[in-house]
Amino acid sequence: MKSVLSAHSGHHDSAENTMLFSWAAEPEHGKLTVECTPGAGGVLVVRISGDIDVTTVPLFGIHLDEAINERLPFVLDLTHVQFFCASALSVLEIISGRARRLGLPWAVTGNTAVRRPLTAMKLETVVPYSTSLDDACRLVAEGLPTHGISA
Repeated sequence: MKSVLSAHSGHHDSAENTMLFSWAAEPEHGKLTVECTPGAGGVLVVRISGDIDVTTVPLFGIHLDEAINERLPFVLDLTHVQFFCASALSVLEIISGRARRLGLPWAVTGNTAVRRPLTAMKLETVVPYSTSLDDACRLVAEGLPTHGISA
């Protein structure tokens, strides 16, 4: 989506063609980076950075589906997410339900952009959230059954 805001002078001289103010912005939609790495104790770390907005939330959901389909305990690291839209909360809620049904330990860590909507919507009781990656990995590792995770 392109947004252009322009203000022209009240007196416009076609010979000068001057403009007092011009501002243009073309947001980069679809900028979402996903990185999966093994973490401590066999915990998969799914790092997502960029903006999770209405244009990238479907991609966000697809990557979380892929992570949960691996059937490995995982941490969703949203520390480098700059914007987290309300639509993404429903994705986290769905993933949380799937993980619970599968007996799959997982947790989310992130910055204020993620924590604020989670707590505002009172989803911290549904979505396991930790303030740091180390704490999230520890939370997931504590939830691991000693006999492994069944498919």
